[in-house]
Amino acid sequence: MINIGVLSHVDAGKTTLTEAMLYKTGKLRKVGRVDFGDSFLDTDEYERKRGITIFSKIARTKIGDMNINIIDTPGHIDFGAEMERCISVLDMAILVISGSEGVQSHSHTLFKLLKEANIPVLIFVNKTDSDKFDKDKVMEGLKKSLSNNVVDFSTDKKMLEEEVAACDEGLIEKFIKGEKITKEDITECIQSAKVFPVIFGSALKLINIEGILDFIKEYIQEKTYPDELAGIIYKIKYDETGNRLSFIKLTGGSLHVKDILNNEKINQIRVYDSEKYAAIDVANPGDIVAVTGLTKSHAGDTFGNIKKPVSKLLPVLSYNMIFPDTVGINQIYPKLIQIFDEVPEIRMEYDEVLSRIKVNLMGEVQIDLIKNLVNERLHVSCELVDGAIIYKESIIGSVEGVGHFEPMKHYAEVHILISQGESGSGIVYKNDVSDDELPKNYQSQIRNIVENSKFKGVLTGSELTDVVLTLVAGKAHEKHTEGGDFLEAVHRAIRHGLMYAKSILLEPYYDFEINIPIENLGRLLNDLNNMNAEKISYEGTNVLSVTGFAPTVNIQNYGSVLLSYTKGLGRIAFSLRGFLPCHNADEVIAEYNYYPEFDVKNTPDSIFASHGEGFIVPWSEVFNYMHLPLKRFELVKEEERIETVRSTYDAARADSEELMAIFERTYGKVTPRIGDRDAPVKKIAEREYVYKEREKKKHYLLVDGYNIIFASKSLSELADANIDAARDRLLELLIDYKAYKDYEIILVFDAYRLKNHPTEVLNFSGVYVVYTKTAETADQYIEKTTHEMMKKYDVTVATSDGIEQIIIRGKGAILISAREFLCDLEETKENFRKEHIEKQSVSNRLFDSLEGELKQQIEDIRLGNKKEP
Repeated sequence: MINIGVLSHVDAGKTTLTEAMLYKTGKLRKVGRVDFGDSFLDTDEYERKRGITIFSKIARTKIGDMNINIIDTPGHIDFGAEMERCISVLDMAILVISGSEGVQSHSHTLFKLLKEANIPVLIFVNKTDSDKFDKDKVMEGLKKSLSNNVVDFSTDKKMLEEEVAACDEGLIEKFIKGEKITKEDITECIQSAKVFPVIFGSALKLINIEGILDFIKEYIQEKTYPDELAGIIYKIKYDETGNRLSFIKLTGGSLHVKDILNNEKINQIRVYDSEKYAAIDVANPGDIVAVTGLTKSHAGDTFGNIKKPVSKLLPVLSYNMIFPDTVGINQIYPKLIQIFDEVPEIRMEYDEVLSRIKVNLMGEVQIDLIKNLVNERLHVSCELVDGAIIYKESIIGSVEGVGHFEPMKHYAEVHILISQGESGSGIVYKNDVSDDELPKNYQSQIRNIVENSKFKGVLTGSELTDVVLTLVAGKAHEKHTEGGDFLEAVHRAIRHGLMYAKSILLEPYYDFEINIPIENLGRLLNDLNNMNAEKISYEGTNVLSVTGFAPTVNIQNYGSVLLSYTKGLGRIAFSLRGFLPCHNADEVIAEYNYYPEFDVKNTPDSIFASHGEGFIVPWSEVFNYMHLPLKRFELVKEEERIETVRSTYDAARADSEELMAIFERTYGKVTPRIGDRDAPVKKIAEREYVYKEREKKKHYLLVDGYNIIFASKSLSELADANIDAARDRLLELLIDYKAYKDYEIILVFDAYRLKNHPTEVLNFSGVYVVYTKTAETADQYIEKTTHEMMKKYDVTVATSDGIEQIIIRGKGAILISAREFLCDLEETKENFRKEHIEKQSVSNRLFDSLEGELKQQIEDIRLGNKKEP
């Protein structure tokens, strides 16, 4: 059995070619037409209405004695993910190129995917009967755009052998020696994807279809498969009676009815031919079958020794699904699962808290499809509203995160090294822990957790991607570790690492190809520049082909604009390039206003145990409690850090003029904040110090507000109710603290998410409150200020932030932990209380010790019986 996929850019003639091949092999008595709605494989009513292929289909036929499956795949970019899954089951691909259009943008993507999968590719140049077809120009375009190893198989035998030999070093040597290039040599080059044959013809006019069939018969060989059971589930579908079908390409072993696969029993095995099927008892290697009985399978799942494919075509848009008021979300959700099961590239997310269903998809065709499927199958209308671009997050560099989960009778600790991955790689898992360190069953648990979970970033709460997650340390307890413990530990470890990492925001980019009259080029280039397009190039004479890539959010709706100013002559095509660094990250982050500490479902904190009770340790203090040492923690360069909301403290003394001079020298002119409690910064008279041989340096104390608030139980509880009240309460404590300690205190709050926000400094009873500028966190502010102040003053920093402690120590400052600082605040408050009581007590004892006439005079004055002398 040979599985042949037919792929193309939309409208290149892919389905028409499939019809022609089925006709020429004797499968069909007449050729169906896509535009007539009678093609053999486009059986879905919606497909016929739109005139495009949405769901992949299989047709079974023969070329001589060779059994083949022809798989017709979706051509529209919105359904590229299903096309990707089809690639994973192919033995050979036919890439259809329009002879009148040449290589189009999506053709590049298809060829790249096939080449990466090492699948033999035959290029069929279609529509050669068109007046626009120019063979030499098409061949030049194929070599330039796809590969230099593209070879025209319509040339004479000698020329063919010479061109094939030029694609392989071994064959070049053989050709130079005058040895014959054999059919076996050519076959090997095709099978190993070193040569990409080209055949010219017309599917609609049935020109040279026999050439394709002869090529398959001569150069494509049946694969040999291992005996061990293996396969890939590439598609899920429900039949007309509601049976759930899992379509499988078997790549090893045999599969029988009643066999157990992934802990579920196979009830039936079907061989499909378009919409018809035949039930069989056993499936053999190489064939594609549909099985019933698997309820937990998903498109893209694998079994046996086969790698799970990673999709590179991902959703870029997100919408909310709106239903009539008479339809309950909880009622319709289970029914929607079945629909989205069949189109996994359209991802549905159900928010139980908000009772809201969101769908992530590629574009307008998918929007229309979902509305049609819901109406057709559930007899309910729906709308997709509030469309927005999907963002993702990644990191630069690497960082080690720690997750510890130890409530009563539970235990797990995990260290995960989070490293920057390749663009488009998704989440890659690696293991660097031996069986002696952590039993193998727990290692397998961790692997399954990582590979089957989604993780949120800390900038906007968007999905984490393009990272390598390496298990570098782990610990379990013989008695107390249970099933879900490592699930908790892994998620906390990754979240913990992200709080320290240099995170970056990613957005989708489209490759574009625009055909435009030369007189409109100036307008186009100006528009592309405004859309942040990159790598712009163009070629041609009267009609130019302009290519490049740009953020999806900027260019996705440009088609209508292009048609308008070119008077219908301009044309644009897109293909997803991938998720790249966001062009306006600061603006998007500020708009999301996401605070990772408040996301309780994705906490970076850990749970430890002491004296028989579990207690929560804030993420910034986990390094002080962890049970295993750090393995590969790498400090991100200070100037490169992109921080999340967190905090640190620094101590200092200075008068107002000196402090303002430091602020403005380091950060430029500061803007006073306008508010009810704001007071202008006034000059305070310098204190007179008694001369000492060695003058004592002034002392500063800087406090990162949010870190202290969330390290204190009472303040954090107050913050949950009202963050402003928590800030005010901390300020009151520091005013009292300053009066007792006689420090100059700088209290720093993050305001870096506010757009166009300058550094602001306020003075409340001698305590300075700083709100950081846009894109600057409290940590960054404190680090710079510490560096500046250490030149002249003594500095103390109170923090439990592991990274910050390392940096501040390096600057020579004194450190105290957040816990110690809170204890000091409490102790100061208690000392104030005791002193106040003692003063009252001393006053009473002095009065009681008086005797005679003086005591009576004072008592009379106190009671008002006698005036003061």
